[in-house]
Amino acid sequence: MEAAANVRTMEYMGKDDWDNPVYKCIETDTLWKDVAMGKGSPQLYSCGNEFDGDPCSPISSDLIVTFKTQYEESPYRFNYMLLDRLQSDCKYYLGYGNRSESCLWAGSVKEQIEKMMELHNSFPEGQKPEWLTYEGILDYEKQMSE
Repeated sequence: MEAAANVRTMEYMGKDDWDNPVYKCIETDTLWKDVAMGKGSPQLYSCGNEFDGDPCSPISSDLIVTFKTQYEESPYRFNYMLLDRLQSDCKYYLGYGNRSESCLWAGSVKEQIEKMMELHNSFPEGQKPEWLTYEGILDYEKQMSE
């Protein structure tokens, strides 16, 4: 019975504004942050029980921590990030960038659109970004080629 008092079961709740995985302790109903940001073994710190609160103190080393659910990084994370960057470049190109290809990551409209299509096609069905459809990329191509 004594050993059970030292067990803490964590359930993954999401990521905070700083990209730290946030866990909820099932036994105590408190929130903990993984300051290792999902890399390797979680390093749990208290956060004032606020989802976006700052990490404060490490979890007691006397506790046995188990995970009901655990954060797993998407293998497509950096592709999503690059696609978002390329979309931002397109918006800038069409606005304050004054249609200057020097502000595009790929250096030309043609190569920028080709890279965006390649990235979009790299995501499996059901994991394609909702914030930029393939048709949206074709729309950027049309606007930027005029």
